[in-house]
Amino acid sequence: MEKISKISLIISIIGILILLVINISESQKIISVEKINAKMIGKNIKVMGKSESVIINENNFTIFKLKDETGEIKVICECPNIKENDNIEIIGRVTEYNGEIEIEAEKIKIYKS
Repeated sequence: MEKISKISLIISIIGILILLVINISESQKIISVEKINAKMIGKNIKVMGKSESVIINENNFTIFKLKDETGEIKVICECPNIKENDNIEIIGRVTEYNGEIEIEAEKIKIYKS
């Protein structure tokens, strides 16, 4: 019985190590705006850039353009704290609306300049 317990412990540790390796390898890398395309619809991505053309409606629903050195893309979110020219890191899902590729932001980190 003791031998079975040791084997179970070893298998559990190996499983946890495998999960750690998978988690580390899948941590999102920042991609440039120019690389976002229709093949990415439904996928989560991470991008960085500067906010432009910020519009906040009465329900705190925000639409703005995220611009990096390669291009710009529309971002939608519930994030009333976004201001013009904020440096932003976004994790979100690529979507299409009215034939346009855009990002639905799930997490936003603002870097004040």
